[in-house]
Amino acid sequence: MHDDRIPAVVTGKRPVAQGYYAVEFEMTLNSELPPFEDGAIVDLIRHNGIDSRHSLPLWHDSSRRNAFVVHVRQEPEEKCEEFRLLSSWNRGDEIYLGAPRGAEVAIDPRARHILFSAGVGATAIAGFARRLASTAGCCFEVHNFARTPERLVFRAELDELSERAQIRHQIGLSEEQIANATAHAVSPTQANSRVICSGPPAFMELIERQALQWVYPSNVHKIILGETTLDVA
Repeated sequence: MHDDRIPAVVTGKRPVAQGYYAVEFEMTLNSELPPFEDGAIVDLIRHNGIDSRHSLPLWHDSSRRNAFVVHVRQEPEEKCEEFRLLSSWNRGDEIYLGAPRGAEVAIDPRARHILFSAGVGATAIAGFARRLASTAGCCFEVHNFARTPERLVFRAELDELSERAQIRHQIGLSEEQIANATAHAVSPTQANSRVICSGPPAFMELIERQALQWVYPSNVHKIILGETTLDVA
């Protein structure tokens, strides 16, 4: 009934920023993930009878061939979805995964690519930015938002790309300042520019509204993370 679910086991969890953690997984015996690029999205399913899944960015573990990590927000005082999903996961707990999937965005080396991220979305954007960096002649920039420097997720991984792109970390901005910063980033730009974003829903909706004033609708892409309901049928 669930032949598409791939079993894995939790091997650890460590902080990566204030309120954010890397949860480490390893494939179980006789299970294997299809090949994927860093930043691909994977659906995580707990074997607890709840018909729901959580979509999170996936990253290779550089030290182990058959291991990987997902980055999550985990703040119990805010009762966020990731905390409810992951707080009880301990070393040895079993999980199930769907096949990883990349962002369905065609890279055009002739076009400008404008990337926006916030929170865990920085992991997905960092993966896509790596693809752009490896494409000859590709022009791109990354705008990464956080409330405080301590809450910046994947800063080092994004900064590694600074020789190939403009990497801008926007820290401690009010909602109005965020709106002004994102509007400035997309205006003016050509209609064939690509705008890719990942983060909280309101953040992505803001960027989508602003981007649609300048670029074709087909060139605006949201990498959506979070919980969805499974089709139990």
